[in-house]
Amino acid sequence: MPDGRTYEGPAGAPLKDFVAAAYPNPPAPIVAALVNGSLHELTARIERDSDVVPIDMTTSDGMRVFHRSLTFLLVVAMREVFPEARVLVDFSVTLGGFYCSVAGREPLTESELDAVERRMREIVAADEPIVRGRIPLAEAREMFSAAGYDSKVRLLESAGEDHVTVYSLRGVRDYFYGYMMPSTGEMTTFALQAQPPGFVLRLP
Repeated sequence: MPDGRTYEGPAGAPLKDFVAAAYPNPPAPIVAALVNGSLHELTARIERDSDVVPIDMTTSDGMRVFHRSLTFLLVVAMREVFPEARVLVDFSVTLGGFYCSVAGREPLTESELDAVERRMREIVAADEPIVRGRIPLAEAREMFSAAGYDSKVRLLESAGEDHVTVYSLRGVRDYFYGYMMPSTGEMTTFALQAQPPGFVLRLP
């Protein structure tokens, strides 16, 4: 660790186990780590001796991981509360947040938006795992086309790879460019604020 402490564990143990042992009560949530100088998710397996620098939410890299993970949480909660709706994250707003809209249904009322936020907090309280996987490009293209995410299909096709990294949360699979948190339990600081015809996902 950066302060010189050394921790031992079996080869293949997840990075999050070492970080939790070294920092049981961090002042800010640790969401990723540098392993021998390279950014890794906390689910990464440690196979050999490594220098580890925790990345928490006070850093720009840490906040990007948090924002990405929280956006996925919003997508999953929306899918569960209003299955016909698709979340569109349109642009960032001042004072921290993303302006979002929904497709496939009428704009959300304030009471409906409250229901989505309650579902998000229930998933946070359950500390649900976010699982990383890889699937063939053809499967990803079919999955996102069926869901109406044509922009993601174009993004995947421009990447020029045969397989695609996707993340799964509560049975919902999605593609995000960048790393994720290992589970939902640390995503406690957010709010949904109505801003017709859409809403703002407020961030720290």
